[in-house]
Amino acid sequence: MNINKNKVTLIIDSLRGGGSQRVCVNIANGLLKSGWDVDLVVLNLNNADYFHFLSQKINLIQLNKNHTRYSALSLLKYIFQKKPKLFLVFNYEFTVLLILLRNILRLKFKIISRNISTLSQKQKQLEQKTFWERNIVKLFIKKFYYKADHIINQCNGMQKDLITIYPKLKKNTNVIFNPIPNHILDYTNLHDLNKIKKKDYLLCIGSLKKSNAFNYAIEGFAGIVKKFPNLRLKIVGQGVLEHQLKEIAKNYGVADRVDFEGFQKDIIPFYLHARATVLTSMYEGFPNVLIESITLGTPVVSFDCPSGPSEIIKEGSNGYLVKYMDVDDLKNQLLAVLSNKFSIKEMSSTIEKYHPNEIMKYYVELLNSFN
Repeated sequence: MNINKNKVTLIIDSLRGGGSQRVCVNIANGLLKSGWDVDLVVLNLNNADYFHFLSQKINLIQLNKNHTRYSALSLLKYIFQKKPKLFLVFNYEFTVLLILLRNILRLKFKIISRNISTLSQKQKQLEQKTFWERNIVKLFIKKFYYKADHIINQCNGMQKDLITIYPKLKKNTNVIFNPIPNHILDYTNLHDLNKIKKKDYLLCIGSLKKSNAFNYAIEGFAGIVKKFPNLRLKIVGQGVLEHQLKEIAKNYGVADRVDFEGFQKDIIPFYLHARATVLTSMYEGFPNVLIESITLGTPVVSFDCPSGPSEIIKEGSNGYLVKYMDVDDLKNQLLAVLSNKFSIKEMSSTIEKYHPNEIMKYYVELLNSFN
């Protein structure tokens, strides 16, 4: 294989602390390890929490803009200087922008877009955003997103949703799961998870935003605390709803037992010592939190939301699914996970297909087909 011919440009809005950013860095590092020459283009490095996970051998390019809609000229400068032939995109807006630039200027590069969310739910979410997102971004995604050369989905549910919206994409889309982060796998290889002592808390991880619906986690937690006098709920993440969530905890009488931990660069200790990780999202693309928690020996409890959790969770083996948005069932499954004893070995066996070596084979095969 001539590695000089294997060049790809990954593009994402930022390297801040989010699931897409973490996956982007993992895939960039994995492609580099597989012999690819990798450029990574970002709007800027503000709050670049995952910068320190990125290999120094990756060519990092900043467009020095705050929003994708202002980045066209900077992106064109990169295109004309570097002449990329293949883009792997981790952002809806960048996908649409590249498609527009390619069509208007008759450029020759190929565009592979990683579908970052369940698209039908993303479109509903945009209805509640700013005028620009509600009227311009949503329209452009609808009119142009399907013109990418290929779209990667993170799970089967996402692919089904995408094809329902764009039936013509059936031949130009596939499923590649997100990989377990390398630093988490490295930890499991160096430590015996059976010797980890659990502490008396449940864990939520993610941005404090409406779609993550941590209000349900707080309500469910409040419904079982009388049976567990020392149990706490730790919420790791930051966002605009922090004050509102604290008020909800106060209203349920559990403010003194809910810990808001903010953003944490090292989340491994939080996973390791939790009794269970709880996901109450209204929708997901592929919930990285679930595979990270299971990898580190902590079972999960998750709403059966669109999409992803039902493909990851094996009932009683690595956690429990909860009827969508059903707080009473959430309470029941929290009680179940707290009373069950889970086998580390059995949990590990349920997530073998998410090993980065396996996932990178699919990415390399796909990229080679466009190279």
